[in-house]
Amino acid sequence: MKRLKLTGLALGALIVVNLASVSQARTVEVSGQAVIGQSVNQAREEALKDALRQASLQAGASIRSTQMLTGNEMDQDEIQLRSQARIRNVDVIEEGEYQGLYEVSLKVDVEPEAMCAATEQHYRKAIAIAGFGLARPMQATLGQLQNIEQDLPRLLVNQLNRGRFIQALDATRISLYQDPRRAPSLETSQQRLTTSVALATQLGAQYVVSGVVRELGEAQSQGRVAPAANGSWAALVGLEKAPPQREFVAELFIHDGLSGAMLFQRSYETKGAWTPKPNAMIGFGTPAFWQTPYGGQVDNLMAAMVEDIGEVIRCQPFMARIVASRGNRLHIEASAAAGLRPGDKLQVYRTGTFYNLDLEPRTELTDMATEVVVKQVQPQFVIAEMSADAGSLAIQRDDLVIAW
Repeated sequence: MKRLKLTGLALGALIVVNLASVSQARTVEVSGQAVIGQSVNQAREEALKDALRQASLQAGASIRSTQMLTGNEMDQDEIQLRSQARIRNVDVIEEGEYQGLYEVSLKVDVEPEAMCAATEQHYRKAIAIAGFGLARPMQATLGQLQNIEQDLPRLLVNQLNRGRFIQALDATRISLYQDPRRAPSLETSQQRLTTSVALATQLGAQYVVSGVVRELGEAQSQGRVAPAANGSWAALVGLEKAPPQREFVAELFIHDGLSGAMLFQRSYETKGAWTPKPNAMIGFGTPAFWQTPYGGQVDNLMAAMVEDIGEVIRCQPFMARIVASRGNRLHIEASAAAGLRPGDKLQVYRTGTFYNLDLEPRTELTDMATEVVVKQVQPQFVIAEMSADAGSLAIQRDDLVIAW
């Protein structure tokens, strides 16, 4: 079996109509063929491309249809089929000539393309992680998990800061919801959380992550509880019950720090066996907690949270507020941890408000068609310069610089 080495092969993505999708990388076997013309080598290359195209389509594809009419006649009717896959490893199983065709069979590892894999923007966005509300506090008494309101989001802060695209700020002592059972009840009818704007402004964050733990109680038993298989005489005669299954249901919210608009909302749910004694004081996030089957399930669920937050934030542009302007010099609220360096270029946008037909306010960004160049990076702010005078363009506090 021969292995092909691919250099930079990735088929582009155009998400219009999904034909297929996979959640993770997988191995597929595909075949391709091409007519042998003047060159066998060229036919082999075309057969390989055909096989790789088949493999990528199995990971995901999209269709774009373009139709143009001139008068009452169809002038152009074009259909484009594009893949959403990345090719990792290619093994040649079999190849050869057959009745004027060159045929090749491959074993290929494919995985779906990330949501915004083509982005070249590499700055770290500052996000504030607020405390999580506890919808049913009495359920936390089993194992003494009351510390989950601060320690769960604090674990998210630590894990997110290990990544490349996020600077997570610890705001876990701040709760955005007075009544977690009704969260996000503080939102307006336009799904805007006004408290998230205040928190983002206070901490210099671009986004705010918050959440609510909905369930921590025992799961409803389905029929007779099975005996524990621990070898004791009580288990053998069916007098010893298996440990109860405990639920974990949490809801996660990501709000834009500029407008308060919700960018992401998802509910996460799992359950696992709760093995400690009823009166044991375990605490959330302790070594004893993670050693339980229930803790292992919660750990997996939190990994999914971190992955979702990272993907959503990574696909957003980098934005930072202008806090002061003097002449052609701007002070920008972005820390050195954001990754900005002298010589980097950013676009200036003016912030404003407009009202729709229902007189509901909307945040509007206007491109000033002006570029600024970073000159100095201080620990807590950045100094940039522009070619024109800031006053001549009416650039003021709370306008933005953006890198797409």
